[in-house]
Amino acid sequence: MAIPGKTLHTLEYDKVIDRLARHCSTDGGRTLALALLPADGYAEVLRRQRLTAEARRLLELKPNATLNGVRDIASVVHQAALDRILETSELLDVQSTLDAARVMHETVDKLRVYIPFIAEIADGIGDFKEVTSAIGKAINGKGEVLDSASPALATLRRESRVVHDRLRARLEQIVASRSAALQEPIVTVRDGRYVIPVKAELRSQLPGIVHDVSSSGATVFLEPLEAVEVGNRWREMLAEEEREIARILHQLSMLVGTRAEEIAAALDALARLDLLIAIARLGEAMKAGLLPHDPSGEESADQAWLTMEPGSLYLRNARHPLLGEDVVPITVWLGEGGPQAAGIFPTAGPEGFTVLLITGPNTGGKTVALKTVGLLALMAQAGLCVPADADSRLPVFDAVYADIGDEQSIEQSLSTFSSHMKNIISIINSVTHRSLVLLDELAAGTDPVEGSALARAILSHLMKVGALTVATTHHGELKAFAHSTPGIINASVEFDAESLSPTYRLHIGLPGQSNALAIAERLGMPEAVLGEARGGIDPDRLAVESMISDLHRHREEAEAGAEAQRIAASEAERARSRVTKELQSLEANRSRLIEQTRREMENELQQARSRLRDAMKQLEKAERLTVFERAEAIESARQEVEQVETSVKRIQRRERKRRRGPLPAIEPGDRVFLHDVPTPGEAMSAPDASGEFDLKLGDLRARIHLRQVADVQKAAAEPAPRPQYTAPAMPQLPPELDLRGMTVDEALSLVDQRLDEAVRSGVAEMRIIHGKGTGALRAAVRDLLRKHTLVRGQAPAEQRAGGDGVTIVELTV
Repeated sequence: MAIPGKTLHTLEYDKVIDRLARHCSTDGGRTLALALLPADGYAEVLRRQRLTAEARRLLELKPNATLNGVRDIASVVHQAALDRILETSELLDVQSTLDAARVMHETVDKLRVYIPFIAEIADGIGDFKEVTSAIGKAINGKGEVLDSASPALATLRRESRVVHDRLRARLEQIVASRSAALQEPIVTVRDGRYVIPVKAELRSQLPGIVHDVSSSGATVFLEPLEAVEVGNRWREMLAEEEREIARILHQLSMLVGTRAEEIAAALDALARLDLLIAIARLGEAMKAGLLPHDPSGEESADQAWLTMEPGSLYLRNARHPLLGEDVVPITVWLGEGGPQAAGIFPTAGPEGFTVLLITGPNTGGKTVALKTVGLLALMAQAGLCVPADADSRLPVFDAVYADIGDEQSIEQSLSTFSSHMKNIISIINSVTHRSLVLLDELAAGTDPVEGSALARAILSHLMKVGALTVATTHHGELKAFAHSTPGIINASVEFDAESLSPTYRLHIGLPGQSNALAIAERLGMPEAVLGEARGGIDPDRLAVESMISDLHRHREEAEAGAEAQRIAASEAERARSRVTKELQSLEANRSRLIEQTRREMENELQQARSRLRDAMKQLEKAERLTVFERAEAIESARQEVEQVETSVKRIQRRERKRRRGPLPAIEPGDRVFLHDVPTPGEAMSAPDASGEFDLKLGDLRARIHLRQVADVQKAAAEPAPRPQYTAPAMPQLPPELDLRGMTVDEALSLVDQRLDEAVRSGVAEMRIIHGKGTGALRAAVRDLLRKHTLVRGQAPAEQRAGGDGVTIVELTV
């Protein structure tokens, strides 16, 4: 993309690049960042955005991925290739950098399946284990050459320490024996030689070589002759040690130099990886988490938000990256279809325009909207993250042209208008149908009539060329031109006349309002002055402004209604989901209870059979008993048989309930009773082929399955008065229900069933016998009755009729 540096500066692209460079960890990465320019072809832009998407994926998988430890060693490696001996600190920098490169390569290689394009870059990092191991073996973290660097160095240092110890011991003997001649009883160093401080006047008492004299002349620093030979030997060994160290450093430097080209390739790969990580981190800082798409899916790997054809642009909730978190997002579209072409908002508004004309008050956000579109286009083609929603669409432009700001030039004797015209002429001579043009305050700074005519001509030319164009203006005549000209559309930025401040919201399809008189009135301008001002305005102009004001108000009301409808739909969807989950939970509980009941029935039946066998055995024994014993055995057997008969009847009732007949066909309007749900619902549709239908439960509506239905009550064609309702087909039930001996689950299930059957049979009152016992069954039953919709009231029976062991239920009939 051939963009003049002035355009990049105008759109503040250089500020974004500066922020990017600050996120880089290496000098190479910063160099690449500062040189990063938008690409000029779809294939290259797509490649960059794929790499950016993978960099974001890398940080998701490895948030601590970093290139800390990489140093700028390019020149050092080059010098090593030229046979220069590197310092120990330089060799440590080489080791640190190559170790960091190895870690990054291993990290990326493990994630190769998720980030294949980044893995290709990391493959440029070679294996430098030989170099780093050799440096680590020879030099410690303080930059000191270790004894393990070579066997010769270890031997030299060992022998040197022996000679050094011998020299120190000899000098300390001399100090002890000649203390009277010494200024101080110490051993010190001068010019690399061990000496002792001797009084100047006693110098002749101790033969030796003077290496230094104190400033006062009272002390001479003398190396005793008897220690000179040992000192010479020690100095020779130090020199040999230095030569061995130099040889080791030269060997290490040669090892680095021979791999100079491979290291340079690794540094290049590290710089590119550093740039990609910096781009991803800049995206995090800008909260640009949606574009580019994550490359984990096949479709998103193609970055479908980038389009090869320049026919349309759609930016949803786009945010200027330099305005911080408080920036108001804008939604902008241009070209054929706009959001409709992207399959978004099929009735979003006008379509098929290539020129967007934004009007509105100063400081209202027109220029920000203009710069946001241009800057995001440049960032996308540079491979940066784009702060906009994922359903946005951006074409790849061959160029972006911008004429923004005051371009007055004193040196060139150009007025603001002349400077703008010079820029626009250059744009007109270069623009193509694949370009994006941004014009701020079009034709400002000249006569309004001529300026409006010139602006119309410029916009018409750009529309004929087919370039996508965004322009701002204060010329009111251009609003009517945009309204009546196909291919050009009005847009406006909001201004709150009450607070006298802009809202920075962009509305496409509505021209901007003139707020001069409204602002003046809010600020206290006398009514007489305002009236005279209004009288001087063309009545048609006032009517147009009034119409624009009404349009804005109607749009706000429509948006508020749409928002309310969206919220209501969202609430309804959440409620439907909640009811569906509750029904699923009830169905699961019902299945569990059925299985539990089945097991209990089998156990109870087994116990009944066992008691029958015991009773038969007792009857057989009764033949051998006395009359009284026989009568007692028969009575006991009779009681066992009665208990068995009672259990069998209860099991048969529950079995019949479980094995009820097929449900009648469900039609809209039928009352539907669900398992474990005391309140019936109303069928809103007939079951489909899968057995599902819509059911209304109070204010909620849910989709349920036939297996959740316990009973169906057909809707009457003509509802009859309730007192006349009879159900001759239903057997008359006794107004008494005995729950004694049942579990709580069995009792509650039977009570719910009997209440429903009683109401449908016209029974107004019934007695429920639950006994006193521990009170658990009584409490559970009364709690169910208190919540049941078919129960009007409940009370304990009179004392003579059972007292607290019986509950009298008044039903809703």
